[in-house]
Amino acid sequence: MPIRIGESSSSLQERVEEACSVDLSQCYECGKCSGGCSTTHLMDYTPRKIIQLIKLGYCDILYNSDALWLCVGCHLCVDRCPAQIDIPRIVDYLREQAYQQGIKPTREQVVTFNALMLGSVFKRGRVSEATLMLQFNLRTRRYFKDAQLGTKMLVKGKVNPFVPGVKGTRELRRLFRGKPAGKER
Repeated sequence: MPIRIGESSSSLQERVEEACSVDLSQCYECGKCSGGCSTTHLMDYTPRKIIQLIKLGYCDILYNSDALWLCVGCHLCVDRCPAQIDIPRIVDYLREQAYQQGIKPTREQVVTFNALMLGSVFKRGRVSEATLMLQFNLRTRRYFKDAQLGTKMLVKGKVNPFVPGVKGTRELRRLFRGKPAGKER
């Protein structure tokens, strides 16, 4: 059976390269990005496969992939990549494109987690892991999930439930709303 390449393979690759300031021709598919990724066991497509799909122009497959929503942006893939290809930046761009087309993740928990995390950043300028997990478990009705682990981490000082905000949250909120950052008077 012949392999059918996406309708506009070069235009997708060009858009991604321009938007993300990357050169995907530098990827020689060594697989180090996928080997270092902590969430590949949950993904339908590994970071290496995402790059391949971009090169082939498979927008529809990419935009409907769970991998876009499961990438945690830890940048371990970038650290391991000999070409320093910024896959988290590419994934963020693809997420944005999917949202613009009305495509949302198929796993409701992913939507909930993303909304809570972005809400935390919008409100305080940073994420409080303890508060985020508590809100997530309450919202997904898993009330006592991680309760023992959370308690141990609090006692050992591994997480702080009272994370202070950062300076410049007003400007950060303006960026979230799509307005240019600048001094508000």
